[in-house]
Amino acid sequence: MIAFTICSNNYLAKAKVLLNSIKSRENVKVFLFIADLKSENIDYESLGFDKTIFPSDLEMQNLQWQLENYNIVEFNTALKGVAFEYIFERTDEEIIYYFDPDIKVYKKLGDFEPYWKNSSILLTPHTLSPLPIDGLFPEENLFLNHGIYNLGFLGLRRTPISIAFLKWWTDRLSEKCIIDLKDGYFTDQIWFNLVPLFFKDVEILEQHGFNAAYWNLHERDISFNNGHPTVNKEKDLFFYHFSGFDENLKVLTPSDKPRYSFDNKPNLLPLYKDYLIDLNKYLYLHGAKVIYYNGLYPLKKKQLTYLERIMKRLNR
Repeated sequence: MIAFTICSNNYLAKAKVLLNSIKSRENVKVFLFIADLKSENIDYESLGFDKTIFPSDLEMQNLQWQLENYNIVEFNTALKGVAFEYIFERTDEEIIYYFDPDIKVYKKLGDFEPYWKNSSILLTPHTLSPLPIDGLFPEENLFLNHGIYNLGFLGLRRTPISIAFLKWWTDRLSEKCIIDLKDGYFTDQIWFNLVPLFFKDVEILEQHGFNAAYWNLHERDISFNNGHPTVNKEKDLFFYHFSGFDENLKVLTPSDKPRYSFDNKPNLLPLYKDYLIDLNKYLYLHGAKVIYYNGLYPLKKKQLTYLERIMKRLNR
């Protein structure tokens, strides 16, 4: 069993918190894939990951194309497929878990084992129940646009099905890991709407303790029981996804019309304060002195006009 994450240099503090949350519970290898240049200002060996891999180590045929055409978010997510392949090809591990760097794990990864049920792929849906139609964020169109499943987590077991899936997925991430909602693309995530249809050996984790986050708080009430976080006072919290984390703890949901805040979800404040304490241990890694790819490539891409989009499509 191996776990890994992917981040640019500016997210190393969060990756370190993820690492510690896994390593503090069991002895498992955790790899770090850097979606960035190696910085002379960072001692990667001291971070504690079992292995640190850079894009130049991945033998990607179109690496330069991706750097020139993907923004920082697209490039980070495009590396997931080749990162899985890298680990499968260079180790004999049977199970690999991917976690976004802004996740904290609260259980041993060994406790995930009963959820495999001989499947090849583990997925977590964004939500397991309907959201109100009340004009507040998030609403169900968030998942219709960004994908049914959240790819902040993905588990793969070494089988012919998972290897075939990786080939299919990686081919698409190679040039279509883009944010273009009008054309039906949202990085690596939208493709997974098709995965349970194309690759039958899929386990969808319908357990509230997996991948809890601001987008499913309508069905998940998180509190502490004897120091351990629980969901709905009955299930263990396996991991929480601190997406859009506000270090000032003013905002719970990144929206001007949030459904939930720390005022109406006060039980979440201890969880977020605990995460902030962890982050503050690694302020020196916050990335103030590092720039994505030394400024060679933009963090964001210019939004194309409708005419530019049509011309781009015709010139493919």
